[in-house]
Amino acid sequence: MDLGYGGRDGGDGPCGACKFLRRKCVKGCCIFAPYFESSGQGSAHFAAVHKVFGASNAAKLLMRIPIHKRLDAVVTLCYEALARATDPVYGCVAHIFALQRQWAKLSW
Repeated sequence: MDLGYGGRDGGDGPCGACKFLRRKCVKGCCIFAPYFESSGQGSAHFAAVHKVFGASNAAKLLMRIPIHKRLDAVVTLCYEALARATDPVYGCVAHIFALQRQWAKLSW
């Protein structure tokens, strides 16, 4: 599953997060720029993260994680946020339950 991470795609425009928040994206200072591209689904993924977690909380979370693990954290945040959009009660736990049921059926 390609989530479209990889930064600003070489342009001078704002990243997807700054585009969604309608703020200036300063190269090198924006915590979201490497992970939410300006074209494609970067803004849509950030919108889901912003709706569930909030931009400030997501930024604080990313600041506390080592740089080499941030991409995994962003992928996880996006997955959970998009799962919450489709299932507001269970979120990604619904996927886990479905996989557990499939595994139980296969193991019998």
